[in-house]
Order: sequence, then structure tokens, then C-alpha cells
Amino acid sequence: MSPPSQPQPETSLKRQIRTVLMTTLVGAGFAVAIEPDHTVGMPLLAAYGLWMTHFLAVSGLFLTTATFLRRTRMNDLQSVLVAAILLPLLFAPISLVLDMGFGKPDAEFAAGAPMLGIFWDEVLTVAPISLAVAVVLACILEMWRPQMTQIGAEQNPVTSQHGAATLPSLRSLIPSAPQHLGDNIIRLHAQDHYVEIVTTQGNALLSEQFGDCVDNLAPLDGFQCHRSHWINLAHIDGLSRSGSSYVCTLSNGDKVPVSRRRHHELTTKIEL
Repeated sequence: MSPPSQPQPETSLKRQIRTVLMTTLVGAGFAVAIEPDHTVGMPLLAAYGLWMTHFLAVSGLFLTTATFLRRTRMNDLQSVLVAAILLPLLFAPISLVLDMGFGKPDAEFAAGAPMLGIFWDEVLTVAPISLAVAVVLACILEMWRPQMTQIGAEQNPVTSQHGAATLPSLRSLIPSAPQHLGDNIIRLHAQDHYVEIVTTQGNALLSEQFGDCVDNLAPLDGFQCHRSHWINLAHIDGLSRSGSSYVCTLSNGDKVPVSRRRHHELTTKIEL
């Protein structure tokens, strides 16, 4: 009898789709419940359908725009902020078309107002709901980002032009790592609510959880030698005793403490 199949981890795309659907259903229900003037007098199902299409469109626009901006070498924070700023401008014409399709066109159309004026009035109208949706989606995706980063690194290893597997880039593992640090990481150090990351190109403080960073670096050949230190085994220059404990010297000259409990495992890894 074949062993039971293991459940496949949820991909980033699936989670984004689920986030959009959840935001759409909950947001539309909330909008119908407060009975805004725009849908007064509409049948309940028609009003829910109108708001559901609005939330679906604004959620999809935000995630698509943020993803596109991230591919232009913007970091996560920059892409989210720019996408949120652009969202009302992108969503306004869609909102006008949806309103007309559901038989609720803006009064300015009947009054014969200039199209540019109608557009800007719609931008101001949809701005609050657009920004609210952007904030909600950004918060949800930020909570899920460490898990998805680790899954993505395990499922999508980088390959060289010769087809051989190579190490993933540092920013694919820890997206908040500055671009100028490069990919050759030496060590991590937990400092209160921050994590110091040191590479061959420099160092930086990240507003991350140390445990999350260590988990995300699982594809690399590293080792947590101390409760607040992680090192890249490729950068170890030496291991020596210091009183009752041990110290590891790294390629950049840094000396990192090694707990007695983890000393034996580290020496085994070095010998291998």
C-alpha cells in the first residue's frame, strides 16, 4: 500500500487569491450593512453584487500593481506605498464603469459634467475605500510573508545557465535585506527587536524576528551556534576555546560565541 500523500504547501499566488476573495466577501458584506447612499433602494443581492465587484477590482488592482512594482527592483515597502497611492487613480474609471453596469451611474453623467471633472470626483470618492483595502491587504500579506518566503526558497531554487543548482539570492530569502548587501551572507545577530545582518558587502539592522530569519535561511549551509547568533559555515576561519565556552572566528574577522551545547554539532559540521 502506498504511503498517504503529503499536503502540498500553499503557494504565494493561492494565498493572494484567498486574501482577495476574503477581503471581497467581508468588505461587501460590511458595505451593505452600513447602507451607504450609493446603493440605497437597490435590492439586497444587487447591492451586495455591486460592492463585491468593487472590492474584488480594488483588491486585485492593488496586488497586481504592488507585484509589478516589486519586479522593478522596488523593495516591499516602496512597492506597497506606491501601489496604495496609485490605487484610487487606477480604480476610479473601473468604478465608474461598474456603477453604470449596475444601473447606478453618478449624477454628474446626467448633468453633462466634463469627463475630467467626473474622473477626479470619482478619484476622491473611492480614495478612502481604496486606501482602507490596501492597508488591510498589506497587513495580511506581511503576516504571511515569512512563511511564503521559506516555501518559495524551498520550491524554487535558483539554477545556473548550465542547469546546476545554485544558492538562492539573499533577498529571495529575506526580502527586507537591502540590495547593496549582495548575497554573500556571513552571519546574523539578534539585537532586541532587530536582527543585524552581515555580508561581505556590509551590514544592516532589519526589523525582523531572529527566529524567522533563521528559518528563512534554511536553504543555505548555515548553523545557529548560539541562541542569538547564526553563521554561514562557508565563512568559518577557526574555532577556539574561550574560558568555559567557545568562539568562532569568521572570514571578516568577527568573533561569534558558540554555546557549549552546540559546540559538538558545529565541529561535526566543519569536519564534514
